[in-house]
Amino acid sequence: MLLGRLRIRGKLAVLVLVPLLLVAALTVPLVINRAGLANRADATARAVSLAGDVGSLLGDLQQERLLSVGYLLNVVDRASLTLQTTAVTDRVSDLRAAEGDDLPAAVSDAVDDVDGLADVRAGVLSRSARAEQVVAGFSEVTEHLIDSLRLVHDIDVGTNAGRQVVALDSVLHMNDLISAGAAIMIIMVAERSASSMTAYTANLASVQSIGHRFGEYATTEQSGLYGLVQQAFNARIGAEFSSDIQSNPLETLGRFSVSTLFPSLESFITLGGFVERKIITDVVTEVDRQQRIVLTTAYSVISIALLVLIAVVLMSVVIARAVARPLTRLTISAERVAIVAEAELRRVADEDAEDDPEPIHLEPVDVRSGDEIGDLARAFDRVQVTAARLVERQVTSRRNVAQMFGHVGRRTQNLVGRQLALIDRLEQEETNPQRLQQLYRLDHVSSRLRRNAGSLVVLSGSQGVAGAEEHIAPLPLADVVRLALGEIEEYTRVDVQVPPGLSVKPAVTGDLVLLLAEVMENATVFSPPHTRVTVTVVATGHLVRLRVVDHGLGLSPERMAEENDRLAHRERLDLAPTEVLGLFVVGRLARKHGLGVALSETPGGGVTLTVDIGPDVLLHAAIPEPAPEPEPAPKPARGLASVRQLPVGQQQPVGQPPQVVDRAVARALVATAEPDAAFSVVALDRATRTIGSGRTWNAFAPRTHISPAPAVDAPPVPPAPPAVLAAPPAPPAPPAPPAVAAPAVASAPAPVRHGLRQRVPGAQLPEGVSRGAPPPPAPVGDDAASARALFDEFEAGVRRAQESNVVSAPTVHSGEVSASTVYGTVVSAPTVDSDVPATILPPRPGPRAPLSRRVPGATLPADIPPVRPAQVLPDQWSPDPEAARDLIEQFESGVARALQEGPPQ
Repeated sequence: MLLGRLRIRGKLAVLVLVPLLLVAALTVPLVINRAGLANRADATARAVSLAGDVGSLLGDLQQERLLSVGYLLNVVDRASLTLQTTAVTDRVSDLRAAEGDDLPAAVSDAVDDVDGLADVRAGVLSRSARAEQVVAGFSEVTEHLIDSLRLVHDIDVGTNAGRQVVALDSVLHMNDLISAGAAIMIIMVAERSASSMTAYTANLASVQSIGHRFGEYATTEQSGLYGLVQQAFNARIGAEFSSDIQSNPLETLGRFSVSTLFPSLESFITLGGFVERKIITDVVTEVDRQQRIVLTTAYSVISIALLVLIAVVLMSVVIARAVARPLTRLTISAERVAIVAEAELRRVADEDAEDDPEPIHLEPVDVRSGDEIGDLARAFDRVQVTAARLVERQVTSRRNVAQMFGHVGRRTQNLVGRQLALIDRLEQEETNPQRLQQLYRLDHVSSRLRRNAGSLVVLSGSQGVAGAEEHIAPLPLADVVRLALGEIEEYTRVDVQVPPGLSVKPAVTGDLVLLLAEVMENATVFSPPHTRVTVTVVATGHLVRLRVVDHGLGLSPERMAEENDRLAHRERLDLAPTEVLGLFVVGRLARKHGLGVALSETPGGGVTLTVDIGPDVLLHAAIPEPAPEPEPAPKPARGLASVRQLPVGQQQPVGQPPQVVDRAVARALVATAEPDAAFSVVALDRATRTIGSGRTWNAFAPRTHISPAPAVDAPPVPPAPPAVLAAPPAPPAPPAPPAVAAPAVASAPAPVRHGLRQRVPGAQLPEGVSRGAPPPPAPVGDDAASARALFDEFEAGVRRAQESNVVSAPTVHSGEVSASTVYGTVVSAPTVDSDVPATILPPRPGPRAPLSRRVPGATLPADIPPVRPAQVLPDQWSPDPEAARDLIEQFESGVARALQEGPPQ
């Protein structure tokens, strides 16, 4: 509703505006009416004043008309007539000069007609014009002048001024008729013609009609004055002249002569001018009086309306202040409470929570009135005190909950640390590969649990972070990334490309590991399992930019903008959505150490998270420039696994014990040394066809026929420490290498292989351990015929391997198992073959011999030359037959579905 949007002053203004509008509605028409009356009175006054000037001109014209008739009748000399004509001309000039542009057009045209009397005047002077023509010519001009004044046009006869204006118009007409009648009377006496008598009778009738109208509108004084003029006329020609001229005109006219009558009538026509000027004076006086009255009324109404308006406005202001001031104080108090609440919310947001917050101090509302507003103020005072107490209680509650989170997280860290120490001891004492594999899995789960505990500590707002006390020396950035990689579930899907030469300060290492672990966990969880997640580090100016790229579904632009804002700005934990706690932890750690974290869209789909690491976090001599992309290594021979070899910088001389390093770093090195080969649908199809068409081959079944091998005359190898350093592998071995003669050994020469190839170190690496070659390019689609032919060859090779004579491998003495055999690691060693090239024998007829369990190193020759001791990795495990069988069954089901759903080949 509109009134609900207005403030108190606005509502009072609306309340007052209605009567003010009514007052204005009543005042404005009255003022307009009075202004109109004033304007009309002013116009009447101007018209009457103009009528006075025109009346003077009419008097001169009437005098000239009478003199012209007298001149024609030889009773007036030429000089008198010429002098009167000059007087008329001067009067015209004075009239134009006085009025100027204000002279109405009609009056101006009528004044111009005066100049048209030149012909009449010329005829009079030449005595060629007749007297009747002279009277008619002058009468036409005078009547036009009187009519041009338009005195009775749009006049209000209901007012005194209007009635007197009508009387003035009557006097002007009556004076002109009386003057014309005097001239006709002289003509009638001089000529005694019937036409002159008829003209006189008509003129007398017009005078009587005009006199009757004058009597109706003139005042008593004006009527009495006109009666005096009538008496003067009767005194000059007799009171019975009007009746006698009707009954006996010749006898009546015989009593007069032109010489005696003319002076009497000449003096008589001037008397009418007095009555005319009297009426003009009275009209002007009356009009001025009416104009003053209407103007006074208008000014009074306007003044009263303004006074009422001012009084109402002042009262409205006073009342509005009386109502609004208490409400304003209430508003100020409410704003103060809101500011305090906002300050408390900012104080408890993110890592800015204070241990000893200041108590909230609120001022009471300063309203002491006893009306409803005072009651509201006192009620609000109680509300704000209660709200302040509630805010304090909420702050205390949130602080206690945060402390509880911190305590639970740290206790969990302690327990997980003890659990990891116990697992380490069990790993050192365990020699069974399968149980050691389960211990490694338990170790990995414990590491993830420790990461979750560290996230809980970060969420609690504590200054210390999980794992910060474990690092007392700078750690290479590559190891930091691998430590983070060892704390996520699907670490086998992550490719790490971190250049050397960068180290992280010990105070930041724990936080950076937790941050990267949360980021890579999100990248692997929210991307398909067949895609890869890439971690790269490049130099950009004074910063080191770390990118975590996944190829999942990605985020919408709105969601990505929201998450970037959450990473860059502080947000309270109880207001953050529960599904973004990982990003909440990342944002808090990034803001703590000044790291720039931002999400962007990966080309082709997915999310790329960029972490800008500043020089305050790193310890390095110079930031390395991004290295060019390495050339793709040649693919290994079909059917052979590539050899994983330690880099030269991380290999140790022959005869020295392996270098012991951190357990988590060692396991992370193996897990991230090389990405797995890309998944090939064509290879899956070939494997399915081979498994479905060929005989069942259990590679993990125990071997039934194992030839005894000569014992190796070598000292037993002591067990290696559990945590050793591994490094990224070397490029894979080239396909189908030629046979190389082995150097002579003190023992017997190496026996000759019959139909089998030399086993390559690294071929039995556990699932998830990547090889040294860079990731192969995306698989291209092969036709069905080539895929079938390739796997037919694979099946034939398997059959030949089953039917070939296998030379027994040297056995290892009981209790002398090497660390590389126990932990399942593969070291680089030179390839040994016999002098005779390996040959593949044709399959023998008869039943096939069953396959035996494969033992790493069982087929190596006994006279292998001494090699440098490998750096043993503690957390590798042997392949699980059950897991391999499950994978094969999954391959078969996937191929079956692909064949059913795909188009026929």
